Amino acid sequence: MVERGDTDRIKELLGQHRNGLTIDEVSRHLGINRSTASKYLNLLVSSGAATIRKLGPAKLFYLKERVPVNQLLNCTYDGIIIVDGKYGIHYINDVISTLFGIGKESVIGSVALQTPLAPLFDPETQQFMGESLTREGHETRGTVRIGEKTFSIRKCIIPVQFESGSTGYCLICHFDQGQVEQKASGLEKALPDMALYTQYYQLDALIRRYAKNQVTIALDILKRMEETRDPARFRELSGEQEEVLKAILVHLRIFDEFLEETPPRQEWVPLEEVTGNALSLVRLSHVRFFSDIRGIEIFADRSFCRVFQTLLENSVVHGKKVTSVRVTAQETKEGLSIVYEDDGTGIPDSEKPSLFEWGHGLNRAHSLFLSRQVLAANGMSIKETGIFNRGARFEILVPPGRYRVSRE
Repeated sequence: MVERGDTDRIKELLGQHRNGLTIDEVSRHLGINRSTASKYLNLLVSSGAATIRKLGPAKLFYLKERVPVNQLLNCTYDGIIIVDGKYGIHYINDVISTLFGIGKESVIGSVALQTPLAPLFDPETQQFMGESLTREGHETRGTVRIGEKTFSIRKCIIPVQFESGSTGYCLICHFDQGQVEQKASGLEKALPDMALYTQYYQLDALIRRYAKNQVTIALDILKRMEETRDPARFRELSGEQEEVLKAILVHLRIFDEFLEETPPRQEWVPLEEVTGNALSLVRLSHVRFFSDIRGIEIFADRSFCRVFQTLLENSVVHGKKVTSVRVTAQETKEGLSIVYEDDGTGIPDSEKPSLFEWGHGLNRAHSLFLSRQVLAANGMSIKETGIFNRGARFEILVPPGRYRVSRE
């Protein structure tokens, strides 16, 4: 019979040797005979804890790398809760944590029915959890009240098995954008909209992936620097690494400015105040600014100001000969059209299709991409309609209900 302690010792040994070990090496390191080492290693392979790679006639055994499941569960837009058979909470993702306004540490280990998450475990959900579910689980629809707001919700209950062998359940909750009931009237009194939250959550996940990829590149360059003995090549790699690290810093600063508040909170803000704040953050020097937007208020979160800051920065950096910038607004059948235009060189037709895509622009800083995402999260859209060599022209469309104009 294989002892639990022996397999743990082998797993620990493989973890210390990331380049893999042969059966003979495991036998020598642990002081056990070869057949015993082979039996234990094959047991780890069959259980999924280790893997084999062939190197010529020899077999190398590696500790199997596993992606932490919380990294994946935090990239979904749905709320996820994992409980055991007695409703003890083992995990909640960021969506649930933010929506209910609770810290993960405060509920992990607690019985779900005795926490703020109790509304998700209604009698119908408990009934399905008490039954034998198939691997596909069971889906149910209903409503849930969070604070003063009631949402329609679609829940999927899936059975899971923990590594210890005990069983539990994964509750996947999709909160529909439409609200079934809302006590407070008017947008200004509403709680953060789930559509807004999920849009920003998507951005946050994208930013994390970008940062991880860039750090991986920097580490790869560092490894090549350690391996080279050529001083010229070392200096070249050092310069590459410096550029990568600078790019990471630039991006993270921009991301911080766009996503300073999570979850974002929307409120009525005067458009004149928004452009004024953007102007205070950009040095226009010789560029004159004109606007005709008095008495207009927009329902948006604070990142809305960053959109105009980005447009001003692009005019200064890319416009080359910009001497004036103008912002106007006019009501149309589709809503409020806010027009931002400068008298610079404009944007070439070849660049327009990718203008708002990820990675376009100065230093690939993604500022126009983020601007479009911020506007989309607030129910708005943006497009560029300028003529090359006559200036850049951006049109922001604000739908009805998200703007108001004073009678004055």
